Amino acid sequence: MSVTPRVIAVLGLAVLSLGPACCAAGSWADDLRSPVAAVRVRAAVSLGRLADRSAVPALVNALGDPEKDVRREAAKALGAIKDARAVTRLLEALRDRDPNVRLYAAYALGEIKDAKAVGALLDAIRDPEWCVRDQAAWALRESRDPKIVEPLAAALKERDADVAHIEWLLRHVGGPEVAGRIAGLLAEPDAETRLRAVKVLVGLQDRAAVEPLLVALKDASEAVRRTACDGLFKFPDERAEKPLLDLMARERSPAVRAAAEKALGRITRRDELAAHWSFDDRNPKIARDVTGRGNDGQIRGASPVEGKVGFALQFGKGKCVALGRPAGLPIAERPFTVMAWARSDASDGVVVARGGAFCGFSLYVKDGVARFGIHREKEGPSYLAVGKEKVVGTWVHLAGVVRSDRIELYVNGKLSATAKTDGYLPGNCGQGMEIGCDDGTSAAEITDAFQGILDEVKMVEAALSEKEIARECR
Repeated sequence: MSVTPRVIAVLGLAVLSLGPACCAAGSWADDLRSPVAAVRVRAAVSLGRLADRSAVPALVNALGDPEKDVRREAAKALGAIKDARAVTRLLEALRDRDPNVRLYAAYALGEIKDAKAVGALLDAIRDPEWCVRDQAAWALRESRDPKIVEPLAAALKERDADVAHIEWLLRHVGGPEVAGRIAGLLAEPDAETRLRAVKVLVGLQDRAAVEPLLVALKDASEAVRRTACDGLFKFPDERAEKPLLDLMARERSPAVRAAAEKALGRITRRDELAAHWSFDDRNPKIARDVTGRGNDGQIRGASPVEGKVGFALQFGKGKCVALGRPAGLPIAERPFTVMAWARSDASDGVVVARGGAFCGFSLYVKDGVARFGIHREKEGPSYLAVGKEKVVGTWVHLAGVVRSDRIELYVNGKLSATAKTDGYLPGNCGQGMEIGCDDGTSAAEITDAFQGILDEVKMVEAALSEKEIARECR
């Protein structure tokens, strides 16, 4: 075949179109053989920026350069190029004496994503330098290889195991079986291994870890029990309520008891309990807020009597608890729940109310049924949730909930009524708050004094669910 001038011209144009990059890569590759270390470093950096696959052989050779900075930049450049031909030498570079070379070797292997690198990267999780372990963990995550779960779990038996990176990897790479595999370590005789396992279970952020954490509450090690409690605080689950109560009953360690109580408070929403008037101290003058937040009230004529839980207050005409405008109970632009045990002797009466016709709420009984209402703005309507069942003459648990778009009334832990609204209460109310009456105008329908007994009045800084309110009725 003869080569015509036209063919030569076309081939020449093709070379010109590729030439600058090819020539640049070749020139920089030549510089990797320079006797000057700074030139070799610059050459490796430049080849990484070009990301030209033709430079891979030269950069692989540069991984053996006597100058650590050259080796580092060569590994970094190979990570930018992502060519599997470099894997074997990069695996060797994971054992380089310089930590930065090892770091960028792990980075490059993570970019290339070759399955042959998984074993060496698992070994790199044990590297003495945190930065290398961190990069190796990232590279292993990039592999998305579920087979790493078993060796990572086994690594938790090692005294110097990097628990944080192992937990992070298991959370991102492992599947639903991970919690069960880690839970198996709770049977290990070494307490430190069990403690590491519990820390990983907490870090998994998986509901499947709850049952193993409940098992850990019975561990012989104080540290394991305390860490399990901390985990149950982070991921509250109602399954933990009884085991935590059992732990508190038998636990001797103050630190573990405190952690258990904290977790229990989160599960039962006690940490969001803004005020609680139990009346159990039988004080005839002051209604103490037993949360310690200082929302105490003045008892006006109501007298202590046997209640639903411990002691309560007997109310009637002219009798109430005046709370004023409690600074510790903000209700503006937020959800909240108000509740109480009530035994009414009359068909009408206010259980607890705050504010008035311009802005406020009221939980009350009218025409023998429970009701909950709010008034948001002066010119706006009242929103009423009206129950159906009669609540006079017997103990009933009443709860009113304010959500962003509705209010809800619960009777004995069951949703009884709901009403759509235009939002939360916009302010903290100008009028005060009372238990057993509404001293002023009403945010709903009535201001009548409650005639009967009230007990366990509570306010919670959250819109409790039906299940959570039902727990209050036990």
